[in-house]
Formats: sequence, C-alpha cells, structure tokens
Amino acid sequence: PPKRSKCQMFMNSAIMFGREFCYAVEAGLTTPILLSIGLPSNLYSLVWVISPILGFVLQPIVGNLSDRCKCRWGRRRPFILALSILLILGMTLFLNGEQIVSHFDTNINGRRTADPRSMIIAAITVTIVGVVLFDFSADFIEGPIRAYAMDVCDEEDTKINLFYQAVFTGAGGAFGYASGGVAWTSGTPLGLWFPTDRQVIYTAAAVVFITTCVLNLTSIPESNPMDMNNVKLSPYAEVDPMQSKLLELRSKASSKKKLSANHLDLIEIGESSGGLKSLMRSIASMPKDLRNLCVCHLFGWVAFLCMALFFTDFVGQVVMQGDPRSPTNSRLGTLYRGVEVGNWGLTINAAVSSIYCFLMKPLMRKIGPRSLYIFGYLTFSVGCLVVALVPSVYIVLCLSSIIGIMSATLYTVPYLLVAQYHENYKHWKGTPQERGIGTDCALVTCMIQLAQIITGLGIGALVNLTGTVTVTVITASIVALLGTLWAAFCVKY
Repeated sequence: PPKRSKCQMFMNSAIMFGREFCYAVEAGLTTPILLSIGLPSNLYSLVWVISPILGFVLQPIVGNLSDRCKCRWGRRRPFILALSILLILGMTLFLNGEQIVSHFDTNINGRRTADPRSMIIAAITVTIVGVVLFDFSADFIEGPIRAYAMDVCDEEDTKINLFYQAVFTGAGGAFGYASGGVAWTSGTPLGLWFPTDRQVIYTAAAVVFITTCVLNLTSIPESNPMDMNNVKLSPYAEVDPMQSKLLELRSKASSKKKLSANHLDLIEIGESSGGLKSLMRSIASMPKDLRNLCVCHLFGWVAFLCMALFFTDFVGQVVMQGDPRSPTNSRLGTLYRGVEVGNWGLTINAAVSSIYCFLMKPLMRKIGPRSLYIFGYLTFSVGCLVVALVPSVYIVLCLSSIIGIMSATLYTVPYLLVAQYHENYKHWKGTPQERGIGTDCALVTCMIQLAQIITGLGIGALVNLTGTVTVTVITASIVALLGTLWAAFCVKY
C-alpha cells in the first residue's frame, strides 16, 4: 500500500474513540439500569454471559467471512458498517428500554397497561436484548477495524495507526465514563431539552460514535485483493482473531514452498468449518508454559471484571448507601445517584491506563516483565481489599487508578510473553504439532471471554447469597491474589 497521511490515519483510527466511549457508557450504566427497572440481583450478572458465548462460537465465522468478502466496497468496511448499525441499535435499546416499552404500550392500547408487572418484564427484556446486541457488535467490530488498518497501510504506517488507536481507546474510555459522572439534567441547561440524564448520555454517545464511524469509513479507499497470500499484515496481526487463521495458513504455505494461492484458498475454505475443532486441538496440545500463562491471564480477567463491571453499583449501594430500586426522587434513590462518583472513578482508571501504557516500555527494560506482571496483580489485589474494608468516596477515587494499572498490564504483558516464548522455541520441543503465534495469542485472548462467562455465572449468585454487592470487590481481591502467586511461581519468563 502507498504511504498514508497523518490525517488519513487519524480519521481511520478515530472510530476506536467512539467505540470505547460507548463501551464505557455501557460498563458504567448497565448494572444500575437493570437493577433500577426491577431485575432480580441473582440474575443481573447472567446478562454478561450471553454475548461471550456467542462470541466464542461465532467469532471465527465472522472473521472468515470478512477475509473472503468480495464486496466492491472492500472486505472490511461492509462489516464495520453493519456492526456499527447493530451497535447503535443495541445502545438505543439498553439505555432507553423503559421509555420504549412505555411509548409503545401507550400508542398501542391508547393508555398505559394496568398490570405493572408485564411492563417491568417487557422493559427488562428490551434492555437485556439491547445489552447483548451491543456487546456482540462492540466486541466483533474491533477485528474488522484493525484488519482494515492493516490492509490499507504499510508496516510503518500500521504501527502509527495502531498507536493512534491505543490513544483513542484510552481517551474514549475516559470521556465515556466521565459522561456518566455528571448530573446533566439538574446541573446544566440540558435539562430543558432532555428529561433524564440517560437520554443526554445516549445522544452524546450516538453522535460521537456515528461521527467517528463516518470518519473511519471515508478515510482510506480499500482494495479487495483476490490472492490471500498477498494480504498485508503487521506484526500486531497475531493478536487479532480476525487474521490469526490467515497467519497460520500462510505459515503452512511457506513451509511447503509449492502451495499456490488457489490451493491456499481451498485450504482456508476447507478448514474454516473446522475452526472449533482446530481450537480444541490447540488447547489439548498446549505447552505447559503457555497453559500456565493462560491460567494467570484468566485469574487476571476474572478479578478485573468483578471490579470493573460492578464498580458503579458498588459505589451507589455500599459507598453512598443508596437503593437502586427506590424512586429517583426519594432519599435512597438520590443517594444511589452516587453511581456518578463511580463513573468518575472509572474515568480516572481509563486515564491512568493510557498514561501507564507509555511508562511500561522503559519499566520493562529496568525491572523486566516478571516484576511488572506481579506488580500489576498485587497492587490490584491490595487496592480492592482496601476499598472493600474502607468504602469511602475519597479512597474509592484515589484507588481507581489501580484498575487502570491492571488493565494496561493485562493488555500488554501476556502477549509480550507469548512472543518471547516463540522466539525461544527450544523449550517447546516435543509438542505434537507446529504452533503458530497467531493461534497461541488467540488462545490467550479467549481467556477474556471465559472470564466473562465465569463472572456472569458466579457473581450474581454470590451477591444473592451474601446479600451485599461488596462481595464483588472482595472476590476481585482474592482472585487477583491467586493471580499474583501464579505469576510469581508458575509463569515462565
């Protein structure tokens, strides 16, 4: 590909700002919304399970369809556009589910339904459908976005583009969480036009995402190469599940020396249907070092999700002593608006994560990946324990930075270790098959979805059993401590 201007790469990567802005809005508001409309506390965490299961099954299929798309508009942009539409639809449903149900009920019946129970069930259903649709779209769109950048940029420009994406991701998360921390309707003139804070946030998120999506889709013309062996990949393509399969196929082609592009296409089509079988074989033959790294990564993500997904609810109920089921104009309902404080905590988290990413490179040289990995887990464990024991607003805000350190650690160190494992391949002799770095990075990434499933299935039951949302923070501390011990004694460096 030709050299791209900074303006083109800025436009191309800006969509990560919009995506992360919307993601932050969802993470900060979904649990309070579900509880406020009447979802039982032992069920609300199950909402987070559905999308990871869909992703685990469907992600290889979507990736393969994107790689083989023959649309004249390109291979990636049709998928980005389709997933963007689904993302906006999902966000519309989960932020406005109660209002949508009320509006349709009034228009269809000419009056409000007398049975409030049916209205509550309908509102919960619409909101949950919105959450699942949003999660599905937001998770899947990242692959085509990165693949689009890699397809249209050379190696040097790809690195710059990925750096822009990282910066936009951190900034989008910070602004998204901050938007949930402001009382828009009572503290600003926007109350004249919008009846609730959620509608202000929804409008802002929709405008931001649509704007950045248009910038992305119009940034760089996309070619549609017919020869799969000529598709341009960057060194970061290994961690992109959308292209890990292509890396594996290309490795096989280079080893045989005589495989033509047509044969490569036939192999891709033949093996795509067996993606899950291939994944199972890779897991079964996983070297001990990689298995230990995956277990450590799983500990880290379970701990991180226990804290991050339920953080605003913890602040609203435990720190501010509010009740999500009380009317918004009541004393307990007003106190639960302390979730705005939780959103400011998550804003600090996103900002610290971006800053810490810049510091990790020199720190890696000075103290090495082992100390950096242990430090991320240990500080997170201690910080969560302090927050649980002393649930003060100021302590919560001060220790929000530990979540940022943990997220930056989870997004960098494990993939660096996988790359180092493959550079020093000697200690993996005797494995039953040649392993590709793309496959192994994908296996590490799968721990995120597995952690979402574990968290969704377990946390709701724990909250219901103990009767307090504090158990989510305590669980995060305990699991992070187990991860610290695993990183110290089991992971190979």
